[in-house]
Amino acid sequence: MSEVPDSFDLNRFLSAVARWEPALDAWAHRVASAELPQAGDATGPLAGVPFGVKDVIDVRGQPTRFGSNAFAEAGPAAADAPVVRALRTSGAVPVGKTRSTEFAFIDPTTTRNPFDLKRSPGGSSSGSGAVVGAHVVPFALGTQTAGSLCRPATYCGAFSYKPGLGVLPQTGMAPLSHSFDAIGVIAASPYWLGKVFAVLAEDFAIPLGPKADRSLNIGLLTVPEQSPEPAMQQVMADVSGLLGEQGHSVTRVESPISFPAMIDRHRTVMLHEMARNLSHIVRGKEGLLQPRFRDALADGASVGRDARDGAMDLIEQARAAFWPAMSGFDVLMSCPVPSAAPKGLATTGDQSYLTPWTALGGPLVSLPVGRDPDGMPLGILLSAGPGRDGFLVSAALQISAEFPVSAVPSCPPARS
Repeated sequence: MSEVPDSFDLNRFLSAVARWEPALDAWAHRVASAELPQAGDATGPLAGVPFGVKDVIDVRGQPTRFGSNAFAEAGPAAADAPVVRALRTSGAVPVGKTRSTEFAFIDPTTTRNPFDLKRSPGGSSSGSGAVVGAHVVPFALGTQTAGSLCRPATYCGAFSYKPGLGVLPQTGMAPLSHSFDAIGVIAASPYWLGKVFAVLAEDFAIPLGPKADRSLNIGLLTVPEQSPEPAMQQVMADVSGLLGEQGHSVTRVESPISFPAMIDRHRTVMLHEMARNLSHIVRGKEGLLQPRFRDALADGASVGRDARDGAMDLIEQARAAFWPAMSGFDVLMSCPVPSAAPKGLATTGDQSYLTPWTALGGPLVSLPVGRDPDGMPLGILLSAGPGRDGFLVSAALQISAEFPVSAVPSCPPARS
């Protein structure tokens, strides 16, 4: 599998930062090297392992600036978010805050993709995707409200775990849309994905369920309205064939619900909630906000409670129709994005393939499985119903063991 080592210390981190950060611009804040713990100071299953935290999640003693110029002078947070605290208790070291789009919305950051500095790393967890994809740290925390975790992981050749809704606490993160917000993990290899998930599962009592140690019945979900590019279609075909050769069953199945309708309903709920969650926080600072975020707050202010509740009712009806229809499969497999990372830095990419999965509420895992003709990473998305986080991660680790070494970016070229 991945060439990422199964040990990762602070000296390796400092060396990697020196090489990569001038090219990536992925850190919003870093702990000074003199303030990092000494070797042997930490104990636990992740003792001394450095990790990054998206700049919408609180880390004790570090500023939370929400990726926003309006909060450039923010002081240090007084306490860790519970997910950060759990990882710190396990011995891991939060070495800094990774760049986020403003309040985890869609205005792009200055961060670049480690596989091509002229391309987007995705968003909104832009910095977390980039530093993990470049192997600066073995894992980082991000968030997903629509497609903000799995997309940058896929674009940057990394792995991701987006928990089912409500599985991990949202406390200590900036709320965008509390009906869909989730803190998750971007990891450089299956090894690190498994290690971090084990810590979170123990601390937050995530049921592990049965282990996926057998041939799997995999549903290859097709969505009529989606048109992935040829390279993505080829990857899905190659993966399906390889899984069949490994003894798994891969059956094509069409979505029983409308994904475009889910996107529309999700947006209604999200806009309403972000306006109520964030407008008072940014009041008086509107002139410092990014244009798409500012416009979305204005749009959300006009979405009434009845419209939000009606959209949420339809989402819940779709969940009630979708997951029973998929009960014959162990996991589902689909495209997380239509193509590799977009060229240029003006966009964070297409989140439409991921938004319906977030709204459906179950856990998600993305795996890097290939590259397009330009050498850019491509991946697959695995999903399962709510409450099946442990089984899905186990199945993803089993599947990932059957693929060749994951993509590793070369030493960064000079930034241009």
